[in-house]
Amino acid sequence: MKKGFILLAFIGLFMSCENNQTKEVQNNEQEVQQTSQERTMVTRFEELKGYFVKSNVVFEDDYKYVVSSNMTDFENYFGIAKTMNNEVTALDFEKFNVAAIIIKPSNKLREIKVEKYTSKDGITLVGFSVEEGEERDFSASSLLLFKIPKSITNVNFETADIIVNIEVK
Repeated sequence: MKKGFILLAFIGLFMSCENNQTKEVQNNEQEVQQTSQERTMVTRFEELKGYFVKSNVVFEDDYKYVVSSNMTDFENYFGIAKTMNNEVTALDFEKFNVAAIIIKPSNKLREIKVEKYTSKDGITLVGFSVEEGEERDFSASSLLLFKIPKSITNVNFETADIIVNIEVK
């Protein structure tokens, strides 16, 4: 009887050790997944509405990429375009920075379309295209403003075969 009891205790101890090893492996796998998830942030694209590009903005190329981390920087490029019919998205520089794609003024209507928006390891990638529309009687810049988390340190703007990196300051 004692031998049977000792045998059962030994089997129980053995099963307990196996179970602990399995739990350790599962815990390690969860830690790796969590670390990977921390590096890849799930952020959603949030466009900001109700702003315009100031006329004093100088263009060296067809596109200008801007990332503002405070209101002073933001106001160097943009103003509020409030009308009776639109909403102006509130800015919160405590939680977010603001990124922008600006197209050089033209008399053609141009719409910027985001095709890809991802964040990983502190870098946001914004893939976009531009659709040209009809001619207008005036010349204006096209603008796409959006917010990015404060944890982002670089923004890569990608169109066609060109990638432009802007460091967040």
